[in-house]
Amino acid sequence: MTTFVIALSIWLHTLATVVFVGHYLFMSLVYLPVFEQQAKGNALRELLEEVSGRLRPYFGGSLLIFIITGTYLMVINEDYLGLGDFFGNAWSVLIVVKHVIVLAFLALAIYSERAIMGKISDAQPQALRQFRLVLGVNTTLGILILLLTTAAQSV
Repeated sequence: MTTFVIALSIWLHTLATVVFVGHYLFMSLVYLPVFEQQAKGNALRELLEEVSGRLRPYFGGSLLIFIITGTYLMVINEDYLGLGDFFGNAWSVLIVVKHVIVLAFLALAIYSERAIMGKISDAQPQALRQFRLVLGVNTTLGILILLLTTAAQSV
């Protein structure tokens, strides 16, 4: 049973990662360039807000999955040294760095949706540049999170 729970937790954690990182990767490389060709200013903002609204339940579910499966997978890991022992081994360091980046990723995601996306309009073209920049940073952070996850699993 334990093997099944571990496998299920890893799978769900990976699936939740795909939701977040996949969204930012495809939004920056595929969807936003296409959307920009099809809509400008206010119409583009409305399109982005609709996509964001549809994704919100998936993001919320993914966050819940991250918290549950991440906590479980961390606690059962043989390299886990306990809460607060952040630098006792290579795995701990990688996990701490990963979680700091995850927090930055989530903060930027909220910032881009709440503070930037709503400003995209015909009158504020700089808001789209800011949105594109934050989207690119989050895509990069997502890829880095995947790299750190893989590195932590390899030590």
